[in-house]
Amino acid sequence: MLFPLHPQTPLCNVFILLNNEFLHFLQESIQGNVFSEALFTEHTCPDGNVRSVCWTNLETREKFHDLWSVLPTGVGARSNLYNLVRRCQNIEIFFDDIDEDLPLIEPEELFSAIKALTTHLFLRTKSLSEAKRQSGSSIEKHYQDFLRINNNSLLCYVCGTEYLSQNRTNLADEDQWRADYDHILCKDKYSIYGAHPGNFIPTCHTCNSKAKGARNLLINNEGERRKAFYPLPPSRESCYYYAKVVVQPKTLERLKLNPIDAPIEEVVVNFPDAPAELLDKISVWREVYQVPSRIENRVAVSFCETITSRLLNPGDFNDFRVQLGRFAGRMPLDYRTSEGSFWWYRVCEHLAAQDAEFLRDIWTLLDWKRQQADKDDMEATFGRI
Repeated sequence: MLFPLHPQTPLCNVFILLNNEFLHFLQESIQGNVFSEALFTEHTCPDGNVRSVCWTNLETREKFHDLWSVLPTGVGARSNLYNLVRRCQNIEIFFDDIDEDLPLIEPEELFSAIKALTTHLFLRTKSLSEAKRQSGSSIEKHYQDFLRINNNSLLCYVCGTEYLSQNRTNLADEDQWRADYDHILCKDKYSIYGAHPGNFIPTCHTCNSKAKGARNLLINNEGERRKAFYPLPPSRESCYYYAKVVVQPKTLERLKLNPIDAPIEEVVVNFPDAPAELLDKISVWREVYQVPSRIENRVAVSFCETITSRLLNPGDFNDFRVQLGRFAGRMPLDYRTSEGSFWWYRVCEHLAAQDAEFLRDIWTLLDWKRQQADKDDMEATFGRI
């Protein structure tokens, strides 16, 4: 987790509703003899009492019936299943205590039926008008509430490199686009959390679909437990405060041989001053979301253009040094709201700490690249001179 969320960031009411229905169903099934509406909750609405959307919607009801068909026989076994799921509702504890037993759902047919149900709740049931009515909310409204409590920042809190989505003016919450909602614990491994309100956070498309996918935050490739960042409140852990970016430029002579090459030899994102209790979590964040490698590539490829634009196109070396010192002297106001702002601040912070000889090499590189760009613009406009 790069940035911490506001401590009052709300959970999604629709998922609270659906997760509570799942728990209620398991509890009522302990003594249940037949699959019926008695296994589902009743809701008080302005036009009277109604059964849960999980019963009245045919497709959702069929998923619950499929689960009913594979529930263990006997009151004791069903009670054990319910108690296991209920006892493991506090997801955050698994991220800090590697000795805390993860919920193990067996046999496979039971796991698969729960996964099919909770996946359906997430993909389909949450969007039903009756689910929105009974919860008094929607995932779209939750997303806008999420933005408002977090200073209306659209920046991904996991990576700080991309926007979550784009809002448009004069539209109701229900009509705005929303970000992807990442299952913090992937549903392929943790089926009981497929519709759990504490298992979702809006993330950018790269973090959710390209980097993380179905990666397991709590278990490494060798099958061993590990600690990781839990991104939702009450946890406030993050790593932005400790992040550093180090750059090593290529020589101008090398670039003149191949001007289209990236101008930076090496970029390293590291956390040299992070406390020991965060280092393991940073390592998991690095592996799962692949943020540092994304930053390192971006800085290497667009270094000259971005530094020049952020420093307002410095006119000479002295101007470059003055602007660099000014920019690096204080965290920019948009470091948690604009794409990449935080990371480029860290780049400038590193540069400002270097000696005059190093900075002279950087300035020579920037000035040469700018001249190349001007030349290319002239040729594109007037043809080769």
